[in-house]
Amino acid sequence: MTNLLPNFFGQKKLLLTLFSFISVGIVIATLWPFDFHPPNGASWIPNRNGIHFSQPAGIAVSASPLLIPSASTKNSVTIELWLRSDEIWSSRTALAIYNPSRGVPFLIRQWDGGLSISRDSLDSPGSAIGDKIYAKRIFQRGVPLLLTITSSPSGTLVYVNAAQKQSFPSYQIRAGDLSGQIILGTAPDSFAPWRGDIYFVALYASALSPEEIRLHFDCLSRSSPASHGSDSLLAQYSFAESSGSVVSSSLRAAPNLQIPKTFFLPYKPILQSPLAHYEATKNYFYGAFLNIVGFVPFGILLCAYLANTRFARFAVLHSFLSGAAFSFIIELIQGYIPQRDSGFNDVITNSLGALLGAVLARSMQRK
Repeated sequence: MTNLLPNFFGQKKLLLTLFSFISVGIVIATLWPFDFHPPNGASWIPNRNGIHFSQPAGIAVSASPLLIPSASTKNSVTIELWLRSDEIWSSRTALAIYNPSRGVPFLIRQWDGGLSISRDSLDSPGSAIGDKIYAKRIFQRGVPLLLTITSSPSGTLVYVNAAQKQSFPSYQIRAGDLSGQIILGTAPDSFAPWRGDIYFVALYASALSPEEIRLHFDCLSRSSPASHGSDSLLAQYSFAESSGSVVSSSLRAAPNLQIPKTFFLPYKPILQSPLAHYEATKNYFYGAFLNIVGFVPFGILLCAYLANTRFARFAVLHSFLSGAAFSFIIELIQGYIPQRDSGFNDVITNSLGALLGAVLARSMQRK
C-alpha cells in the first residue's frame, strides 16, 4: 500500500493518458457548444406583429446608431416595451443601447421576475458595482405586458400596463443614454439572451404623462400601435413587416433594425481585463474557486509526467507555464463563441490551479 503512490507517479504512459483525458475534458467543458456562428433565434411571429426570440439566442440590431440631438441629452425620457417573457427566474436582456464612447451599455433586462435598468455590465441587481435600479415582481411567465419607463430630474417611474408599479426618486435616465446602437434580444457584450416576444418599442425624449401612458396602452391593447405623433418621439418599431430581415422605423431619423442570419454579440470583449470583470460577490469568488480547482488535476498529472523526463528539474515551472498557455488559448477561442465569456481573470485562476497541482504532485513524489 505504501508503494502505491510512487508506483502511480512512475507510470509515464498512464500519467500521459490521464493528462490527455483531463485536457480534453477541460476543452469540452470550456468551449462547448463549439459553435462560432449559431443561427439567429429571432423570427417573425405568425399572425401578429412582433419577433419571437428563442433558444439558443436571438438578436435584432440597428444598422446604425440612434443619434440624439444635443439639445435633448439632458431632457426627460420615456421607454415603451410591449413584450412577453417565456422565462421568469433568469437574467435576460430585452433592450440594450451601446455607445462605444461611453464604454458601458444601457440595459433593460429581466432579472428573476423583476425589472433591472442599468448603465453597467451584467452584474446582479444587488451588486454595488454600476448604476442601476431594480423593480421586483414585474414579469409573469407567458403574459404580455407593456413596460413604460419614464424618467426626469425628479426621478424614474415604472409602469406596467399603464399602472404605476414603483418609483425611484434618485435615479434618472437621460436622453443621452438612448444614443447609440439599439440591440434587441441580448446584451451587446455578454450572453444574456431574451426568451420570449417583443411586439413594440418606442423611445421618447420626454416623460409621458399618466394620461398619455394610458392612451398608448389602450391603443396597443387593440393591436393598433399607430404612431402617437409626439414631437419628442426618437424611435418607434411596431414590427408590422411580418417577414424579411429588416424592421423599419416609423421615423425616418431613426435607424432600421436588422435581423442577421447568425447570432453574435456586437461588442463582446476578448480577453477582458481582470479588473473589468471583477465584482465583490459570492458568485464571483465561487467561480474563481472552481477555476482554480478545475486546473489542479492538470497540474498534478503534467508535473508527475514531466518528473519522469529530462524536464524533471523544472517540472513545476513547466506545468505552471503550460497551464497558463493552455488557459490563454482557451480564453482566446472563447472570445469568438457567443455563449462564452473571455477574460484574463480565468487565465490567472486557471494558472494558479495548475501551479497548485504541480506543487502538490512534487511534494507527494518526494515523500
